[in-house]
Amino acid sequence: MDARLGPYHIEVASEFGPRITSLRLEGGDEVLARLGPEKSIVHDRGTFYLRGGHRLWASPETPDITYAPDDHHCDVAMADGVLSVSAPADSAGLVKEITLAADDRSLVVSHRIESSGEFSGSVAAWAITQFPLGGRIIVPLVGEETEFSANRCLVMWPYSSIEDPRVTLADDVLELKAVAGPRTKFGVGPAPGRLGYFRDGLVFVKEIESVAGRPVPDLGAVGQVYVGDGFCELESVGGITDLSGGGFAAVRERWTIFDCGDAEAAVRLTVGR
Repeated sequence: MDARLGPYHIEVASEFGPRITSLRLEGGDEVLARLGPEKSIVHDRGTFYLRGGHRLWASPETPDITYAPDDHHCDVAMADGVLSVSAPADSAGLVKEITLAADDRSLVVSHRIESSGEFSGSVAAWAITQFPLGGRIIVPLVGEETEFSANRCLVMWPYSSIEDPRVTLADDVLELKAVAGPRTKFGVGPAPGRLGYFRDGLVFVKEIESVAGRPVPDLGAVGQVYVGDGFCELESVGGITDLSGGGFAAVRERWTIFDCGDAEAAVRLTVGR
């Protein structure tokens, strides 16, 4: 289904998902990655095709739960200015939904995971946006002001290196060149904030909502970024929620795309300095 929300043209899939498959400013080029069938994850429950675009996963990363294939028909609807796409229960027993609504020149993107009744346990909603390589990822390193207590963290995955030549680290920002090379991933927390991706004269800014003090997977990294061999990702993770008894896991993001002439301006727009 194609839709227009504010200045954005959006496509969502109905034959798999829930997935946002395309995002463009009016008159502009595609912003999200489009991936072929070779970009996939094979595991005991089947094959999960990455495809590109924006998806909703469950965290912590557990193959049987996180990688449950999403090759099923989705219900897509547009009502009262809200675009929604919802999927039936996957093989892990999770039901997922993504909704989008315009707010001024931004998009508010809400994600929800609940149990179909067959899943018992706790998960966090994990929202993942994939982009083509060739740009620069911007990760603000900010936290609430304190006098003596630590107020921020930088989380690294086992395959990541702070000595990676694509990484530039300053007091208030980590920048990561999104070019082909060994896979790498960094996370930041615990405060909500922003992530940015600058490419071809545009900066995509993802604002992350507070998780209100709830525990978060991956050492509290509410914001996460990844570079692989054919794409990069901006990710946010919500609080861990017990889905028993009708509970649901959620995470909400605000997306804004700005025209931007250079990398320094993109950093300012993302970090807010």
